[in-house]
Amino acid sequence: MQTLTPRALADEWARKKTRPVYYLCGEETAMKEAALKRLEAVFKPEQFNFSVRDAETSDVEQALDEARTAPMLADIRFVALKHAEKLKKEPLKALLAYLEDPCPSACLLVLADWPQGKQDPIPASLSQDCALVDFAPMTAAQAVERVNGALIAKGVKAEAEALELLIELLGTDSVTLDGETEKIILFMHGQNRMFKPEDALALAGFARTGDPFELSNAVCGRRAQQAGDAASRMLASGAEPLALLSQVSRAVERLLKVKRLSASGDGQAACYQAGMSPGQYHAALRDAGAYTEEKLLRSLRRCLEAEELLKSSSKRDPGLVLRQLVHEIVSAK
Repeated sequence: MQTLTPRALADEWARKKTRPVYYLCGEETAMKEAALKRLEAVFKPEQFNFSVRDAETSDVEQALDEARTAPMLADIRFVALKHAEKLKKEPLKALLAYLEDPCPSACLLVLADWPQGKQDPIPASLSQDCALVDFAPMTAAQAVERVNGALIAKGVKAEAEALELLIELLGTDSVTLDGETEKIILFMHGQNRMFKPEDALALAGFARTGDPFELSNAVCGRRAQQAGDAASRMLASGAEPLALLSQVSRAVERLLKVKRLSASGDGQAACYQAGMSPGQYHAALRDAGAYTEEKLLRSLRRCLEAEELLKSSSKRDPGLVLRQLVHEIVSAK
């Protein structure tokens, strides 16, 4: 089995190369769906040589039988199986057995998004000719590159500071960023100028004169009243719950990082390992003193659980989920 990045996968398909199995895993569900559409655009398979099934509602044996069937008037038959994490015990065993000895005339794409804490059995079953494609959350730099590329394709130029600020405010979730990119393109239509930081603030739902980091700063300072008020005010002004959750989780991650770096005894070098200026590092270290490492780790786990709730079909009120999370993080326990 070989591990590929999403870009390496796109390059491989651009060369018209395929493998018997591609396992598309990771948290970026929207990017996995986009990869499936890219495959259709590149290979243009006929309808009788291409099928997409949902593992939760379809017969997996039928999908595997399709993969074992010789393609009609073509070299490769394409079969996609979504939501493999939903498979019951016996269908999962059948899939794992196929992955160990896949049909060479088929290209099976398995898409899955395993819940936190549940072991993923698929990678261990992938044979040598197969590939695992990791759609992990983007880094800030990758997110900036994605947004900038989409803007340039539509003739929109943006200042680097504006895009960095946008990522800091909204996080790196591709669905959120793709929606924001469309807003920027519409906003900048007919304007012969650069997209600036103040535009990023306005489109992200913050007043140009306001403090977009009030929530994350209140969480870092463990100021419960201010954090709750900031969350409620930002939600009321139209801020996306997922974007605010991203701010909160990154704030907690930053506190945990500086706490551990400080304990490692690296001295002055610690701030540069954390990717911060000395002033930023010492401010974060001061704030981290209000939290134990156990509390920060527990808070990060709660952020992941909240993200799963917000991204699922749960009927939970997003604003309530976020406010409860903030209250729990800054509470004294």
